[in-house]
Amino acid sequence: MPDIDTNITVDITGNTASIATDYSTSGVTNSHVQIVKMAWGPAETTSRVTTSAPLPVDIRTVTATLGITGSVGGIGNFRMINGLSGSSTIPLVVSGTTSSSFAPVQINGYVQGVTNGIRLGITGNVSVLGNVYVQGVTGGIELGITGGRRLNSSTDSVTVSGTVGITGGRYLLPGYDGVRIYGGNNGETMIPVTLRSGSGASIGSSGDALNVNIVGSGFTATVNVGTIIGICQANQNVPLFIAGATTGPAVRVKGLGSGDAVPVIWSTAMPVSVSGQVAVDLNAVNASIVQVQSQLQDIQTKCSDIENIYNKVANGINTISQKPGQVYIGVLDITSALTTFPTSTALYSGVTIRAATSNLTKDVLISGNGEGNDGYPLSSGQSIFIETNNLQNLFFESSNTYPIRIHYIAS
Repeated sequence: MPDIDTNITVDITGNTASIATDYSTSGVTNSHVQIVKMAWGPAETTSRVTTSAPLPVDIRTVTATLGITGSVGGIGNFRMINGLSGSSTIPLVVSGTTSSSFAPVQINGYVQGVTNGIRLGITGNVSVLGNVYVQGVTGGIELGITGGRRLNSSTDSVTVSGTVGITGGRYLLPGYDGVRIYGGNNGETMIPVTLRSGSGASIGSSGDALNVNIVGSGFTATVNVGTIIGICQANQNVPLFIAGATTGPAVRVKGLGSGDAVPVIWSTAMPVSVSGQVAVDLNAVNASIVQVQSQLQDIQTKCSDIENIYNKVANGINTISQKPGQVYIGVLDITSALTTFPTSTALYSGVTIRAATSNLTKDVLISGNGEGNDGYPLSSGQSIFIETNNLQNLFFESSNTYPIRIHYIAS
């Protein structure tokens, strides 16, 4: 059921207030219409209407003629418009006085003509404030502008937007007309241009030179070549072939050794064959054989001295050489610092130690007299051979956490 009381109670957080209303049953039906006092004023200002300060009103035309007698005065800003007399417009005449004690009549707003109207004549100085839009009318007289100055390319710029259409005039002729195009805003005479090939790819450049490829034809060039030309082969496994022409002088290969000899070097033994006649100097061969025989006789004489030295050493020194008789293979789990092998095991060669791959990022530290963290690190999967005469000469610990493991083979 709707609330039909004349007042509406509004909850204002713990307190109540009543607003005077009429419950309307006609016009705006079944609704509360609030009873208010009249007030007026601009934003943030409220002036109550009283008998001494009545509500300002604006008199507007109605269907009936409003007759006013006596003097009519306006306070503040108000608008004056002309009326009608039948179908004719009654002009609104505003005139001032020629007396110098009065200020001229000021007009604010738009000044515009009407169809078939009388032109507006203005004498004296005219000041225009704000934006000025100048436009012509169909069949009117062009607006002439004098004074001012011409546009200059060094100080002025003109921006044209949208579609620009040009009609009339004439075509430019190469014999009479010239067109200059400037790039940038500083009057630069060069315009950056991107060159593209038929496929649309950009044509490259190197420094100030344009990259050009000659395809499908040869060209003649004058080239200055030094008197000394070197040829080398970076890959030693690929042979360098030198071939001469069927006519003309042969290709000469010259080395840097004595007598321009070319050294031939190979990493492995290579078969060498000699074809054709070979000259042998028998006198030089005989001289070399005699020299070798003399050297062999000296070696034979001095070998007897070596035998005497050996006998003296063998009689004076007791040398014992014994090979390992057993091999020890196993694993050692390192669970604390300075871990060593549980039993004393004599060795004749040494031991190979390999860090288990299960150690991952934990290194094994190997020391000989308990150096601890200063021991030799052995990462996962690495191995090392150590010469020692007993397994218990070695100590192990982890560089990270325990346990870790090593594999060993000793003899």
